[in-house]
Amino acid sequence: MQKIHELLLDPSFQEIGFTRLLIALAAGSILGLEREFQRKAAGIRTIALICVSSALFTILSVEIGGAATGDRIASNILTGVGFIGAGVIFRGGFTIDGITTATVIWISAAIGMAIGVGEYRLAWAAVGISLLVLWGLTFVEKFIMKERERKYYAIKYREDSISTAELETMFTSNRLLVKALSTTKTRENQMVVLEGKYELTGPITRLTALNELLLKNEHILQFEVELTK
Repeated sequence: MQKIHELLLDPSFQEIGFTRLLIALAAGSILGLEREFQRKAAGIRTIALICVSSALFTILSVEIGGAATGDRIASNILTGVGFIGAGVIFRGGFTIDGITTATVIWISAAIGMAIGVGEYRLAWAAVGISLLVLWGLTFVEKFIMKERERKYYAIKYREDSISTAELETMFTSNRLLVKALSTTKTRENQMVVLEGKYELTGPITRLTALNELLLKNEHILQFEVELTK
């Protein structure tokens, strides 16, 4: 404790530590701002605090324990960050959401650690690469999705009104790739109801046209569509 007290009172340590924390705050805020614009669970405050805390843990551990403790520092920080990242991942009906936000949390911790040991250029390079992936590759992803969108469909229909084969023919006639996931049978109000779950892949225009056909089909009782993540 005496060593920690002397270290915290050292003016040079205070200046270096304060500067690194401010840099970590700036780097984390930039990454968090992108998540905030996307209205994700972890936004600017969360990402900024993770980056700052990672830098602070790194600074204190290296100064107090020496360079030999570096591997233990990294493992403990990443273990804690892993729990936070797991908290922003959500499972929907067909898909899992929040993985990108969890990876931003992961990289923000690594950036904070780099700043904590004074590797500013490496840290800012990581920030730039992260933004390039988050912003730049989004346009590539949207272009691919426009021509090869993939959605999950859950469709309910009466067994005596339309067959499974007829339903799947409706998909293929729209030139969509079809992957049947499951078909379940239930009884509702003395009638047999089937629910088919499908993964459909194709241009967004064809999927939109399919939605219109399903809405107009009187034999379809209900259908749900979920975009894959």
